[in-house]
Formats: sequence, structure tokens, C-alpha cells
Amino acid sequence: MTTSTNEASKMTIGKTADGLLGAQKLKRGITLALPLIALFLFLSGMGSFDSVPTQNIPTAPVKRGDVKVTITEAGELRAEHQATIQATTDKQITWMAPEGEWVKKGDPLIKFESSKYVIQRDSATSALAVTEAELSAALSDLQGRKSAERNAYLDYEALPELAEKGFINHTEVETARLTYEEVKSGTRSYEAAVTAARANVRRAEQELADRQRKLDAGVLFAPRGGLVVYATFGNEDSGRKITVGMTPFEGMDLMYLPDVSSMRVDTEISEFDLSKVSVGSPVRLTLDAYPGAEFRGEVRLISTLARQKISKITRRPTGIKVFDVIIQVLDQDDRLKPGLTTTADILVSEHSNVLSVPIAGVFLDDLDDTVVFVDGEAGVLSVPVEVVASSERVAIVNGGVKEDDLVLLAPPQTL
Repeated sequence: MTTSTNEASKMTIGKTADGLLGAQKLKRGITLALPLIALFLFLSGMGSFDSVPTQNIPTAPVKRGDVKVTITEAGELRAEHQATIQATTDKQITWMAPEGEWVKKGDPLIKFESSKYVIQRDSATSALAVTEAELSAALSDLQGRKSAERNAYLDYEALPELAEKGFINHTEVETARLTYEEVKSGTRSYEAAVTAARANVRRAEQELADRQRKLDAGVLFAPRGGLVVYATFGNEDSGRKITVGMTPFEGMDLMYLPDVSSMRVDTEISEFDLSKVSVGSPVRLTLDAYPGAEFRGEVRLISTLARQKISKITRRPTGIKVFDVIIQVLDQDDRLKPGLTTTADILVSEHSNVLSVPIAGVFLDDLDDTVVFVDGEAGVLSVPVEVVASSERVAIVNGGVKEDDLVLLAPPQTL
């Protein structure tokens, strides 16, 4: 017989992502051993295994302490809100802001090949300059014409009175009037030339604006501050990130600017765990990239419809039904970056001052009752227990065991 001591301790029990309920796994694992267990119980008559050698069977003590039952799932960090930068043209990308860099609103993010639009912009600028010069000349001509019209009017204006007084004849008055009318009529053509020149300037300005707009579309600017994250294209297995030199199609996602001040974890739970988790359940979050760092979370949303779990290896449905879960990250930290793999320990229940044993030490007898094999002075005894709560690692028990009892982690007939 082996001996061991134990102090009251606090433990956290977790369940791996592809595990089932502890009790269900227990029954499946024990089914193969039931015939042998029944045989031993029949031969012993009292459930005693004192004649069976147990020195090579590992044991563990019954522990008393505070236990947290959790469901452990893998997930991925994502930003709650993000800006999506899409291609505005189908031109080749010539420059991108470095991934992982923090940018401010208005900072350049992506530049496209634009030599064609530069040439067109310069041509439109030259055309505008020509039309503006033509307008200036037309305005100058109109001004000179109006001056000539004014002078012709002044020459004619005083003649009728002089003719009445006999200083000049009426023929001279009529000649001056006809000259004024001729000049006045000619002014209209100058005004029409100015109107046409102004229209030409407007068209040239619009053409330049169009060319400039296309040139400006060759540079995408940050609509808000954020962390630069490159988009990926292609299928999930062979997806690649957007890179300099590629030519996107118009409207294609090129870059994301996540708001890392509000982060979440996307994960899933098995249908067997659905009844254990509720909105508001506290969550302990850890990051594979930063061992030892812990963050607080809370279940914010559980999907109402189940879906098939997809194998990460084959990318095919596994036959297991899962529910999508969104966990709100309650802490803010520079280490919380989109895309990081996260382990989420979802709190199911808390138990104070309870007895617990490793799940490997709990079995089913021939009546499907849960028992543990206690290695005591009288030999190995089959002791009935009630499993209050369990995971794939630990079971909280009530019954005929006490703190520091040694339980076998394998049925005695296995060796």
C-alpha cells in the first residue's frame, strides 16, 4: 500500500475542445471493463480486491478544496469594429503601409500604379491653361470693344442738338448713329466669344478634375486610426496575403484597420456543453503568444443554431455539432492583437470545500453506478460515490471517501 498527504487546495478543472460530458465519457470508458469488474465483485462477494496486486497501479489522493469547473475551448482574437479598405481601381499595387504599423486618420495606406493618370492629368492641366488664356484674350477683346462702343455713343450723343442749332447737317448725325449701331452690334459677337471661352474653361476644369480624381484614387488613405492588417485572398487552405506587385480587382478587400480598443474572442462549444454556458458567464483568457498572461472575458453571445464542426486538418465536417460563441474581452492591453490564438476557460460552476478525485479514478460497476477503488489497509475496496460535477480531468464526489484516501487510477484487474 502507498501513502500520500495533501493540503486543502484550489483547483480549476477544464474540458478540452473536443471532449464530451465527463459522465458520458466515464460510461464509455468503463463499458469495456464491466465484465471483469463484475467477475471480481462476484468472486470477492464484498467488493474487496485485497488479493490483487496493486503496487504497480498509479494512485492519487482524494483532495478537499475549492474547485472551479470550466469548459476550455480554443478561439481567435478579433476586433469588435474595423474599417475595411477596398480596391478603388484595378491597377497594380506599388506600395503598402507595413503590416502591424499604427496609422492615423488621413495617413496613406496603399498606392497604385498611376503613370497613365499622371500623363492624362498633365495633359488636362495644359488644356485648361490654353482655354484660360483664350478666355483672357476674349475678355480683353470684349473690354476694348465696349470701350469703342462707348466712344461711338458719345460721338453720336451730342450731334442731334448741334444739328437743331444748325451747326451740322442731319447727314452727319445719321452717319454717327449708324456707326454707333454697327459698333454696338459687333459687341454682341465679342460677348458670345467670351461666353464660349468660359464654357471651354469649365469643360477643361471638369476634365482636369476627372483626371485628378482618377489619380487620387491611386492612393488610399486611412479613414480612421488603427492597426494595419493585410487581407488574404484565395481559399482557406492556400490563402495568401495581399502584397505589393499584385493587381487586385475593383472592390476587393485589401486591408483592415481594426479598433483594438474593443476586442472579442470567436470560439465554439459542443452541443453537450450548451446547457452549461450562458450569456454573462465569466471567462479566463490566455494567449499562446504570451504564456502566463491572463485576461478577463465574458460570454456575450451564443448562436441559436448548431452547425457541423469542421476538422482543422481535413477541412471537412466531423459529425459533431457545435454552437458559435462570442466572448467579450473586458481588459485592454497592447498584447491583444487580432488573429492571435486564444484559450478560453469558460466558468461553469464553483464549488467550495469539496472532495475531488482525478476523473481517471472514477468507474462504473455492473449496475452502472459510479465507484472508486480505494487502496486501504484492508486492501482495495470498491466504494460507491456520487459525481456532483466533472470534467475530463477531475470529478467532484460525495460518498464513502474522505480526504487523503488513495484511489486507483486504473481498475485493479488491468494488471
